[in-house]
Amino acid sequence: MKIPRSVLAAVAALLVASASSAQQDALDMDTDMNAAVEPTSADPVGFLNVGRGRLVSVTSSEYESIERGEWPDTSSKPGEEINPDAAATAVGTAVVLSQDEIKSVLEAHNKLRALHGAPALTWNAESAKFGDDWLKSCEFKHSGGKYGENLAAGYKDFPTAVQAWYDEIKSYDFSNPGFTGATGHFTQVVWKSSKTLGCAKRICPAWNVYICEYDPPGNIVTKDNSYFKNNVLPLGTKL
Repeated sequence: MKIPRSVLAAVAALLVASASSAQQDALDMDTDMNAAVEPTSADPVGFLNVGRGRLVSVTSSEYESIERGEWPDTSSKPGEEINPDAAATAVGTAVVLSQDEIKSVLEAHNKLRALHGAPALTWNAESAKFGDDWLKSCEFKHSGGKYGENLAAGYKDFPTAVQAWYDEIKSYDFSNPGFTGATGHFTQVVWKSSKTLGCAKRICPAWNVYICEYDPPGNIVTKDNSYFKNNVLPLGTKL
C-alpha cells in the first residue's frame, strides 16, 4: 500500500518534535528513503535527518591532526570508505549541480557563517563526489565518512535546507556550549574551523535528498568542549 506523502511528512515532523536523543539516533539509522509515496502537487514538508548532525569524538591533540587533514589512529575515527553494500545499487535519479546551485549553497552557508564570525567556505569537488556517491542508495543516514555531514530531505532547494539546519540555533545554549542532538546541524553550519564544502542532491523515490560535507569536520567533542567554545561563536561575532 502506498502511503500519502502528507502522512509521512506529518509523522516525520512529529518524530522530530518528540523523539528523545536516544530515539533520534535509532531513527537516524533506520529511516528508509525508498518508501513508496503518492506524489502531490504541493511542495513537500521538508525535514532534517531525525538523528543529528554527525558527531566526532576525539582528544584535543587528535583534532589538531584533523585540522591538518590527518586522521589520527583512534577507535573513534570515522570510516573513510563508503560501505560497498550500501552504495552498490543505485536508486533514484542523480542530479548534477549547476554552477548556480553551487553558488547558492555556498552563499546560503557563508551569509549565516558571517553572522557568527566564521570565514567563508569554498567549494570542494572531492567531498561533493563523496556525498553524491553516498546518496546513490537513497538511504537517509550518515555515511560515517571523514567529513562533517548534514542531511535533509523534502525541501525545495539547498538554501531552504541550509536555513532549516541553521534554525536549530533557537535550541543552542551559548552559555553552555557543546553537542546536542537538537543542534548538531546548526553547529556544523557555523563551525569556524571548517574551510571547504561539498554538497550533492538526489531525487529519491519518496523525495529529494540533500547532503553537505564539511572539511575539516565540526561537532568535535572533547572533555572540556573547548572546540565548541572556539568554533560556535555567538550571533554578532565579527570576523
